[in-house]
Amino acid sequence: MHYPLCLLALLISTSNNANTTSSLPDTLLEERQVVIKQADKYDWLRLNSGEWLKGELKSLYDKKVEFESDILDTLIIDQEDIYMVISGRSHSVRFNDGTVQQGSLNISGGYVVVGNSPSQYRYQDLVSIAPRAEDELSAWSIKVGVGANLSRGNTEQTELSASVDIKRRTASNRLLITALADRTANDDKVTENNVRANGTFDWFYTSSLYFRPVFFEYYRDPFQNIDNKYTLGAGFGYYLIDTDKLEWDIGAGPAYQRTEFSDVAAGQDTSNSSTSFYFESNLDYEWRTNVDLKFDYRFTFAENASGGNAQHALAGASIDITNDIDLDLSLVWDHLASPVANADGSIPKQDDYKMIVSLGVEL
Repeated sequence: MHYPLCLLALLISTSNNANTTSSLPDTLLEERQVVIKQADKYDWLRLNSGEWLKGELKSLYDKKVEFESDILDTLIIDQEDIYMVISGRSHSVRFNDGTVQQGSLNISGGYVVVGNSPSQYRYQDLVSIAPRAEDELSAWSIKVGVGANLSRGNTEQTELSASVDIKRRTASNRLLITALADRTANDDKVTENNVRANGTFDWFYTSSLYFRPVFFEYYRDPFQNIDNKYTLGAGFGYYLIDTDKLEWDIGAGPAYQRTEFSDVAAGQDTSNSSTSFYFESNLDYEWRTNVDLKFDYRFTFAENASGGNAQHALAGASIDITNDIDLDLSLVWDHLASPVANADGSIPKQDDYKMIVSLGVEL
């Protein structure tokens, strides 16, 4: 007797649930109507604390949102602290299933809608928001560091170091370029002179898994009897931990390596070319709001004729002095398992250590 009524109630309930999941929850409607003005001109952002910001949404990457305000300048806000985003501008938005959508942005009630798409995603599945084409420069992050230690008197010593860190982020890929150079002279005699530069391009298949179609490294250290070392490879990587405070990813892959030696005995090869394999680990930890820690490690398997297996490790701390200037402290270790002997028969030491103190400027 009552089955038709029960069936009708079930259909109505199902219909209501379908509407809820297919449209963005319209929370805080009255508050939005009062606060938001000129939505076609400005982006609006609401924090979990209830505060509203008006300005321009630049990007979202690594769970950090870059937002530019006319009054507060550029702000870096944790993704978890944001409740609502209303933007009529066009953005490139990427989710953890690899989907990339283009269009205006509406984040509210834990859901994300891009443009006029009927699909909606959970806010926690949002991976990145890339800048618009006309704001391409905001996708780049450049940091330059310089350090110096001068001693005069009974001993004249000059220590110089320079570093460059370049990053470019989009919704689906990233470009990383780093370089570090050190030179030390004691009483006009050079006692240290090395350069290490590397670049990688990563394409994200998901929010955790990425493919590295190209990896390049250049290394020079005459005191290890390495005039030039070139490494070209590819690989893949995976984020083991990816939170607001801690990021840890590992990568590995094959590579081709060519080494040119600075000074060898007569009859010995002046260069070596071989295949190799590398493994790396990169860890970044936000210890304090103004102190970031990092630890990078790479192990490269190589034949003895090229110097053997190589290891490189860097432990560093970056302390914010101002919004654009940091005090950087780094401890670097380089190890070569089988250094190639010099022309006089002497064998370079396997390990090199250095402590670097520098000022970094973010451009």
